[in-house]
Order: sequence, then C-alpha cells, then structure tokens
Amino acid sequence: MQFINDLNLKKQAEELGVKIWQTPGFMFIIMGIVAFIVMTATFLISRNYDDPKVLVLAESIVAGIIIIVGNSVVRIVGEIASVNKMKSEFVSVVSHQLRTPLSAIKWETELLLSKLRKGLNEKQLKNIETIGSLSCRMTRLVNDLLDVTRIDQKRLVLKYEPVDLAAIIEKTIAESESLLSSRNIELIFSNNKKNPKVIGDQERLKLVVDNLLNNAIKYTTQKGKIEIKLTKSGGDLVFSVRDNGVGIPEEQHSQVFSKFFRSDNVVKYQTEGTGLGLYIAKNIVEQLGGKIWFQSIENVGSIFSFSLPVKKKSFIKEKKLFDNFN
Repeated sequence: MQFINDLNLKKQAEELGVKIWQTPGFMFIIMGIVAFIVMTATFLISRNYDDPKVLVLAESIVAGIIIIVGNSVVRIVGEIASVNKMKSEFVSVVSHQLRTPLSAIKWETELLLSKLRKGLNEKQLKNIETIGSLSCRMTRLVNDLLDVTRIDQKRLVLKYEPVDLAAIIEKTIAESESLLSSRNIELIFSNNKKNPKVIGDQERLKLVVDNLLNNAIKYTTQKGKIEIKLTKSGGDLVFSVRDNGVGIPEEQHSQVFSKFFRSDNVVKYQTEGTGLGLYIAKNIVEQLGGKIWFQSIENVGSIFSFSLPVKKKSFIKEKKLFDNFN
C-alpha cells in the first residue's frame, strides 16, 4: 500500500507544492526507465560488438546518462529541502514576532477585567472577554506552530525528571470543568493512588494531556461520557481517555498523527482546530521514551492512550550525584 501511495504522483505534487514531473515518485519512475533502457542497450551492444573500444564508449554513455539523471534528482530534492527549511524559518520568525503583541493583549484584557470591571457595562464586559478568549486561542496556535517547527528541526528540548502524571490530569480536568458543564458531559477519572511517577517534562506532558482531553470533549456530543484511566503496566504508566463521540473513519486511521490532519466527519461538529495537537503529542511522548496509540470507530467513539516509563531508582541516584557535584 505504501509503495502504491509513493507512486501517486498527483497526490505527491499537491502535498509538496511542486509540479508532477518534479516529484520524487516521477523521478523514481524515470530512473527505472533509464536504467532499463541503458542496461538493454549495453547488453545488445556487447552481444553484437567484440571491440573493447565500443564497449568502453557504450559504458561511458551509460554512466553519463545515469549521472545526468541522478544530478537532476539530487537538485530537485535539494530545492524541496531548501524550500522546506525556508518555510520552517519563516513560521518560526513570524510566530516569535506574534507572541509579544498577543501577550500584551492578554495582560491588558486581564487588567481591564480585574481593575475596571465595575465601570463596564454588560456589553463592554462581553466584548473584552471575547478579545481575551481570542487572544488565548491565537497564543495557543502560535505556540503549536513553534513546537512543530522545533520538532521538524529536531530542536524540541525536553526535561527529564520525576513527574506526577495524576496531578497533571487532575489539574487539566479542573481547567476543563466549565466546558464539560456547558456541554453536559460526564467525566470519570479512575486512578490508583499508589501509581508511581513517570520520567518526563511536566509542562510538555500537561500539553499532551490537555490536547487529548480537549479532543475528547470537542468531539463528544451533548450528554456524552468521557472516562480517563491511569494504570501501571510493567515498567510503564499508561494514560487512556475514552469518549463516546463521533469517532474517526477507518480509512483515515493512518493519518491521525500527521500534521494538520482533521478527519472528514469532525468538521461537521467542530470547525475550530489546526490538526497539530496529536502530531505534537506523539512527538513529545516518543521523545520521552514512551508510546502513543488509539482505537476508534466512527459514530461509536475513540480511545487515545500513551505510556511512559516510571521513575527509576538509578535515575534518582544519578540526579543526586549531579546535584552534589554542582
């Protein structure tokens, strides 16, 4: 199936933003055709001519053709890589520039609501709250774009320290209470109080849990149910969030953790979203030495899970030695 997808030249051209004849698949086909032709020509020449000069000339021509075609492939791949790098750098620069004004808007709206609330009428309060909400959404989008750029450039730096995953989950649930209440969704958190800590980055793991829980809430219809479980399995701690929402079509399962992916059926229920959350979550979990996976049936629901290694004594000893050294 992957081989067939690689030969889908139209799809490749659309994804890479190039013409069909510039796609890697097209160049692969050309290389195959050229290799077949030159090998056949060499065979015919060697069978009909015994003169070493003729054979040397034929082989020289073959080598020249392969070099020319190979150079074209390398040049096109280099151009695509260069454009991709420029795109990443552009996104990074723009995102950094947007963070400052967005932070200013957030602080100003919070100041207005905290200091001048009594002097504002209902309409003014609603408008300021809307501005604050939109600035928070934009800030999250900017942060997602920055994280994606760091991931693509292998520059996402994570901490490795003992983290209480249960506390992160409880905090995320508390922050989502108003949204759960407005959608009349029941949430159950099953947790063994004796669960150990995991090795990870507290801030980034909060982002992972937040992404998975928000997706479950957004794509669960009114009066739905969400269940979160935290269990120990071998040397790992496993987080799972289950919903009875819209689910994901089976034919799109392979794309779930791709950048900008949003399944066809969710657009009908939720127009907001960039499709970056699961891509970021996957890369964070895997960089921390864990695994992430899911099960989903359309119109039945989804279960998203990830596992992380638990705290190890050897890690604590190494950390103490390092602290003593400092």
